[in-house]
Amino acid sequence: MSEQPQSGTAQWFDLVQESIVVRDPDGCILAWNQTSAQLYGHAREQALGQNETELLGSQYPQPAGEIDAALRETGTWRGEVLRRDATGRELYIDLRCSLLRDATGAPLQVVETGRDLSEQRHTERALRHSEYRYRNLFQAMAASFWELDFSAVGAMLQRLRKAGVTDLRAHFAANPALVREMMRATRILDVNEETVTLFGLGDRSGLMDSVEPFWAESSNHTYAESVIAAVTGQPHYVSETRLRRIDGSEFDGLFTACFAPEAVGRGKLLIGVIDISERKQAYAELERSESRYRNLFQAMAVSFLQLESSGLNRLFEELRAQGVTDLHAYIDQHPEFLKKAMDASIVIDVNERSLKLLGAKDRSELLGPVTQFWIPGQYEAFRGSIEAGFRREAGFQAETRKRTVDGREIDVLFFVTAPPDMRDRGIVLVGNIDISEQVAARSALRQMQAELAHAGRVTMLGELTASIAHEVNQPLAAITTNGEAGLRWLGRAVPDVDEARTLMQRIIADARRAAEIISRIRAMSLRRAPEPAPLALNALVQEAVQFLQHELQAQHAQLRLRLAPVLPVVQGDRVQLQQVIVNLVVNALQAMAHAGSPQRELQIETRLNADGEIELVVLDSGPGIPEEHQGRLFESFFSTKPNGMGLGLPVCRSIIEAHSGRISAGNREGGGARFAMVLPGPDGA
Repeated sequence: MSEQPQSGTAQWFDLVQESIVVRDPDGCILAWNQTSAQLYGHAREQALGQNETELLGSQYPQPAGEIDAALRETGTWRGEVLRRDATGRELYIDLRCSLLRDATGAPLQVVETGRDLSEQRHTERALRHSEYRYRNLFQAMAASFWELDFSAVGAMLQRLRKAGVTDLRAHFAANPALVREMMRATRILDVNEETVTLFGLGDRSGLMDSVEPFWAESSNHTYAESVIAAVTGQPHYVSETRLRRIDGSEFDGLFTACFAPEAVGRGKLLIGVIDISERKQAYAELERSESRYRNLFQAMAVSFLQLESSGLNRLFEELRAQGVTDLHAYIDQHPEFLKKAMDASIVIDVNERSLKLLGAKDRSELLGPVTQFWIPGQYEAFRGSIEAGFRREAGFQAETRKRTVDGREIDVLFFVTAPPDMRDRGIVLVGNIDISEQVAARSALRQMQAELAHAGRVTMLGELTASIAHEVNQPLAAITTNGEAGLRWLGRAVPDVDEARTLMQRIIADARRAAEIISRIRAMSLRRAPEPAPLALNALVQEAVQFLQHELQAQHAQLRLRLAPVLPVVQGDRVQLQQVIVNLVVNALQAMAHAGSPQRELQIETRLNADGEIELVVLDSGPGIPEEHQGRLFESFFSTKPNGMGLGLPVCRSIIEAHSGRISAGNREGGGARFAMVLPGPDGA
């Protein structure tokens, strides 16, 4: 074995700034300079005599036999080798090998010089990671995004300055053809999938040219203003404009351009487009005032927050290690997990829209755990999002209520975008769209429906005055009769106290019955908010029938009840559902009476259908529904009665739809009408 260079040779050997290793053809280390010791962490005396591949865990880019063959043939070899130092840290080494031969030409020694590329390779890997994250974010956005090259536009602007143009706005207004030329000079580098959906015909290739074909002539000023914003140093530009698809159709879009200084310096530009056509049309039908429009404009702005979810991933891994497969059931048993999950979901970046939406003056106010945005006790949407993440679903969306940093509470459409590869690397994108006005409008609509239902109940009670009077008179007459009889028993020469006591008990029972009747009537006449509760549909039917007994007798109608012996409970408002049942029965009685039907038969059925839904059907023996009226029965103010208001059935429909059900009308086989209402079962069927 050859020895380490000595004396003067050793000095220059150790002064070389690159790693130098001398080994024999079998890999045994013969020489090891000071740079090698510093690079690999093995002192010279530890390295000499060791097998190089085993000591450094060398991984070559090609088989060792091929490298040896190249050395023997050409005398040199060069490549990038992965090695590990004494601590196990990975090192990327640019390795150059030279073969020394003896006097006979046989291989004698291999001299290796190595240069550490680790920092460079780690930097390149981080750059690739950053680019990958950007590409995922770019594609995940729910809006259309374009990456543009406008360097040619910059050259055109320089020529204008040299020509003495100082007022770009006026010059662009006077020269619209120049604006179109600038559009043609702006080249498209890349677009996301949302752009293909919005602008294209399912093919990205038709979009990869200039931006000019996608701008309507009426929107020249918007493009011109974005150019002015860029050259005057503004950070971004936002405007509504008119844009054009590949097929030539035009639409209203919210156009946003971001002028990041580092990107602008390279002639690059990122723009976003959101289709607001339907929103503008819907708003124009409601209100065209500028202030109301600005509110809608702000409501449609999209807030994005980027989360670091590695901590949440670790919580998931711990649960899976414990054998948890159903996060929903686990949270039911361990509700404190929600707080842990919130604290582990960290906001690390936000966009400008988030500052305004969430009431922040500075970006730093929004960074940190998401806990600050969630209102205590209103965690359903957050819970749904982490349960979706546990199931490795790519997205989640729900309406919820959030808390801003300035103390407000807002209604938002909350959505999460996190494909499995992003989630695995601890990246989650969260969006919030302000829907406060829409929620307020729905609340107003529900209030209006409740008032309309109240008006319908009052009208119905007016129609049933005779039935109400009869039902109340029965217990009152019984009270009178029992009272008179009681006086007679007490007025005897020997008062019969036992009989009098029995009559007093009957009087009390009849008084309570009268009170219950009045209470039921009062409940139906009150204006109040719906109060959902578990209800037995068969019991509701029987209560309604008892209420209508006098009406049935007055109309000489025979009632048959075919109620399913076992039905799941329904979730609903007792008064409103009774209102529907009473309304359907009264309509059937009036239809048979108006037609003069000789046989007036009424049948009420309840059942559980094949889809797990609960059905109630009202059948009559009347003339049925004329074909020309079948499509209009549920229209407001349409009535087949001479003095009808046309509110009963529309109110019934609004009540059933508010209970997530449906109602229909038609004719039964053999004659007569058939009305059916369907309510969801206990599992939401």
